[in-house]
Amino acid sequence: MGSETKTKNRILELLDIKGWSQAELARQLGVSAQSVQYWTTGKTFPRGERLAKLAELSGYPQSWFLGEDPAPSFHLPDKHQAKSDSVVFTVLDVEFSCGDGSHVKGDFIDVVRSIELDPEYARRLVGNRPFKNIEIGNARGDSMAPTIAPGDLLFLDRTVTYFDGDGIYAFCFDGECYVKRLQKIGSKIVVLSDNSNYQSWSIDKDAIAMLYIQSKVVSSVPFNINRFG
Repeated sequence: MGSETKTKNRILELLDIKGWSQAELARQLGVSAQSVQYWTTGKTFPRGERLAKLAELSGYPQSWFLGEDPAPSFHLPDKHQAKSDSVVFTVLDVEFSCGDGSHVKGDFIDVVRSIELDPEYARRLVGNRPFKNIEIGNARGDSMAPTIAPGDLLFLDRTVTYFDGDGIYAFCFDGECYVKRLQKIGSKIVVLSDNSNYQSWSIDKDAIAMLYIQSKVVSSVPFNINRFG
């Protein structure tokens, strides 16, 4: 069996284990959906930095994707490791801007990989949404204050990748990424900040194709970081 075939089978197995679609894997890796499609059909396979990022994201060693191990030798905390009376959410290794639109790596990329919560409390945070659809990211900037404060944990519904009515979304537009309130007025979408010091702006109908909605913000909870030195 060639290396492309072994890698293809392992990536298909990973998608099944994690419950991810090809599009979801592409989004998390920052690659095109076509790249993942080629991997899963054996046309190409991830190399170098892409393979390293795939290993980091999944928690499986690079050797596993190359077919050198019969089974994953380790994995990061996920739903399979959760206690029977707890819920585990994945923490993304990015911060989402509530300000100038920058998009940067989070402070705990090598430490915080998941958060375990009491099911009753988790249900209060996400409502009736399936827990498997929820991811967590950090907010930065104060444009959504007092609704969302800098450093807050954002609970995101990753399945909402379209405008699903007025609400707060994590989205990218024209190369910049934000967490803002979106409201549709006529044929355009208005981008609103809850902090009155920030001006609203709009995305016209002709520019909506440049809008990429990453997820919808379901709720937020304080997560303050004390820095020393």
